[in-house]
Amino acid sequence: MSTRKLLLLIVCTSFILFSATPVLSQDTKGKDTSQALAGQAFYGRMVVPNSNADLSGDDYEINFLGAAGQSPLGGETLKYGLEAGGVFSLDSSVRQLAASSGSGGGTVAVSVDINSLMIDFFGGGFVSFEPSERIRLSTGVGPLLIYASRETEPEVTVPEQVTAQSNSGFGAGLYARVGFDLFFTKKFGLHIGARRTATTLSFEDSTGEVSIEGWQYYAGLAFRF
Repeated sequence: MSTRKLLLLIVCTSFILFSATPVLSQDTKGKDTSQALAGQAFYGRMVVPNSNADLSGDDYEINFLGAAGQSPLGGETLKYGLEAGGVFSLDSSVRQLAASSGSGGGTVAVSVDINSLMIDFFGGGFVSFEPSERIRLSTGVGPLLIYASRETEPEVTVPEQVTAQSNSGFGAGLYARVGFDLFFTKKFGLHIGARRTATTLSFEDSTGEVSIEGWQYYAGLAFRF
């Protein structure tokens, strides 16, 4: 990983970890666990469909880091409230693209470097079910804002239809997510979850059309504040 990408990773991860600050900034001193703010920090993968039959490999599996916070507004065992969070991904892969070898006919396999960056911030409402101090189930839904970039670059000199390309853009969309927290202490536990996104953002280049949306699966730590 280049120095530029490493610095970008550090900066964007910092933004994600503090993206829920407005939700988590409330004074929680003296609150019991039934009124505590909940937070999650997680690592996961996003599945993005591969639409090009000439490109080797199955659907793209993009690694990401994320964090979220949930602030209850009411309820006891069944609670409701507001949530906010963010997801950051910096991923790269090499795939083989079948391209025409020229006027003589036939095809040639071209190795293509694919580098992608994705940052999205989301916020909405949530409902949680907490039958005990140790177990917490939650679901959330709302809008999101997303920025993404995608670079494709052939590793060697290739036919004209496979060229180095770079695309980036902003989009908006919706998300829905579910999560399960298992607390080992009053404040710390294990979190697993899944999120589905639908956005207006897509890119098209020599490797095909890619829509920046889909299923995300993740696991990490759960907190109470």
